[in-house]
Formats: sequence, structure tokens, C-alpha cells
Amino acid sequence: MKKQFQQITQRMIEPPMLYLLPVLIILFLGLLIWFLVPTPPKKIVMTTGAENGLYYRFGQQLAKELAKERITLEVLPSAGSLENIERLNQPNTKIHVGILQGGVGQVSENPNISALASVFDEQVWFFYRKTAFKDPLTKITQLENKSLSIGMPGSGTRDLGLKLLELNQMDVKSEKPTIKLKEFMASQSLKALNANELDAVMLVSGPQAPIILEYLRNPNLAVMSFEQADAYTVRLPFLKKVTVPRGVINLAEDLPRKDISILAAPAALAVSEDIHPALITPLMRAMDSTISQLGLLQKENDYPSENGFAWPHNDDAKHFLKNGASFLHRHLPFWSVVWVERAIRIILPLLAILIPLFNFLPKLIAMGVDAKTSAVYKKLRVLELAVAANPKKPWQEEWQTLQTQALAMRVPKKYAVKVYELRMYLQMVKDRLTQTT
Repeated sequence: MKKQFQQITQRMIEPPMLYLLPVLIILFLGLLIWFLVPTPPKKIVMTTGAENGLYYRFGQQLAKELAKERITLEVLPSAGSLENIERLNQPNTKIHVGILQGGVGQVSENPNISALASVFDEQVWFFYRKTAFKDPLTKITQLENKSLSIGMPGSGTRDLGLKLLELNQMDVKSEKPTIKLKEFMASQSLKALNANELDAVMLVSGPQAPIILEYLRNPNLAVMSFEQADAYTVRLPFLKKVTVPRGVINLAEDLPRKDISILAAPAALAVSEDIHPALITPLMRAMDSTISQLGLLQKENDYPSENGFAWPHNDDAKHFLKNGASFLHRHLPFWSVVWVERAIRIILPLLAILIPLFNFLPKLIAMGVDAKTSAVYKKLRVLELAVAANPKKPWQEEWQTLQTQALAMRVPKKYAVKVYELRMYLQMVKDRLTQTT
């Protein structure tokens, strides 16, 4: 067994195995790293909001931009930000992207979520039936003893609505609440208002959302202008005051029909922690293009922004906002960049292995040559001693075997002199043994 092991070892340090072995090692390590560095998926899933809302529209625009990079984005509707947080925070979730309303969710309770950037402002609208109120609405306290819809459970709108009502000391939890809360979606609320089944509704959406236009066009409804907007921005720092000029949403229809002051909260594009990092750059680039199509009340360069969210900022997104796309991303298609970066990730570890290996290769070759010549020298010495002890011992056949081994040796030119010296020594031993016998 030991002899067989020695023979195998000997063959491994002889050509061609001596040269083939490093190649096999390289191929094995390359394949191993290849599978350990997976390519990003070609399809990702995004959770948004109501199908007639800005979140869903943003997701659809994002999908169109990502399609240019041959990435499929499946856009899912949801109840809103709270449901989006729940979906993103699930372990091993298949949903990797979502939009989250500012001020919604607890970071400490959702450790699997990070933000890419704030992407746009969402305005806070209070629409009400004109006939349900004696005076125009300017303060939330005027809603006392009225019915109000602040969205469905799981929505960021409802979460923010409860905070606003709490700031105004409006009781919604006791047996005799000071305000009657209803659970309607935006489209359902519009029907309820038209049917006099609801007095007011709170919506959180951009002014260009189709549902907002429907509300603004309704002659029976009015929109509240916040007299205390500045105070809300102090009490809830994630909010800001926004002035909506008359006619800015639709000049032809003169919507809105007067200047109004409302509140706005930034919405952030967020990702789950297990999203493939290579997808961050195409998401950021697609987000840039999408934002430019949506920002009616936003100033140039307001978004994307690293401000306006409490979630941890994704490192790759932070780098993108600071430095822009990499050289490769600016000059190559996305999937070409993926393969280049993947090759780099494979080559660098291989170089760390190959450089020492190639430095050691000459020593390994020298060891192989020494091992082969030493084996012949050793047998030759044993033969000499045996003939010296018994001059009548036949030695020619054994010597010829060693001579054949020496003649069959194939080594690099650098080490040919050692084989040449072995052959000369074999001839010297032959001459000496011939004289002795």
C-alpha cells in the first residue's frame, strides 16, 4: 500500500501530471467560485399600494425602465406602507423592493429593511363634503363628531391619520369617540361621499395620481387648506409644508381652484436585506428616470435624496447617490457588467492562489527531477555495493534497467543537465563494474 502511494505521488510530480495538476486545481477552484458567486435574478418583485394610487404607478414606471436592462419587475398592489414593511421584513421573502411612506414603521422591529433613497413627496389631502360642514375646513378639530375615512388597516395613510388625530386630541378608541372612523379605500370613499355616507376622507398621494384628480373634479367636494401646517412640521419632523398653487394640477380645468397649504411626507424606495447587490445600480438608475416623470410639485434635484427616511441607508445606494454609476455601468449594458464583475470576483481569488502556486511550481519541478534521479542513484549505489560484496553477481541486466529509466526521463531543459550527469554516472559505474568482474 505504501509502495503504491509512493508510485502515485511520484507520477504526480512527473510530466505530464506535473503540468496538468495546476490546471485541474485552477478549473476546480474556478467552478467552485463560479457557483458561489451567483448571477442576479432576471426577475424581482415589488410591493406598492392601491392600483389607482401613485405607489402602483411609480412601480409600473420603474418596471418600464428596468425592462430596458432586460430585468423584469413584477408590481404587486398592497394595502399600503405597513403591508409593504411586513412583506419586505419576512425571512427569505420573494418580495425584494417596496415603497414606504415617511414616518411609518419602526426600524428596530424591522431589521431586514434598508432604504435606497427618498423618491418623491406624497401630499396629505383632506377632502370633505361641502354640505357636511358650515365653514370651510382649515383645522382637523373641525372633524369632531363627523365620519372620516383614513384608509384601510395596513396602509401608511391610516398610520399617519391616527398620528394627526392624536395630536389634535381626537378620541378614536373609546366607546363614545369624538370622530367616527371608517375603513374605505380611496375609490370606495369617493362613492361614500357622493352617497352622503361619509363626511370626509384623508388621502396620501401625489397630485398627479388619477384618484386625486377625480376628487378635485367633484363639484360637491372641497379640499382642506391647513392653517396649522407649520405646527405639524414641528411636531412631526418627517412632514413638510407644501403650497399647491391654483391650477397647477390641471390648468385647463383650474385644479385646484385656489391656492392651498397642505402637508407632505417623503416616500422612500426600500429593499429587503437579501436582495442581490448587483440589482441596486439598475434600480437606482431606473429610479432616476422614473422620478423625473412624477415630480409635479418637486423642485429640480430634490429627489432622489438620502434624507427623509429613518431606515438604514443601503451602502450601494449611498455610494451611487454620492458618485453616480460606475465606469462599467456608464459604458456597458447591465448584464455585460454583471459578467465582467462576476469574472473579476472569480479571478481575484484565483490570482491569490495562483501567484504563490506558480512561484512554487519551479521548486515542485526541481523536486520531481531530484526524486527521479535520486531513485536511480540509490538503486545504482545498492547495485555497486552488492557487486563489491560478490564480484561474481550478475549485474548487467539490473544496470540496463536503470540505464533504460535514465534514457526515458523527460524533464524541462533547465534540468536536463541533471539527467545528463546521471547518464554519465551510469556509464562510469558500468566501466568500474566491468573492471571489477
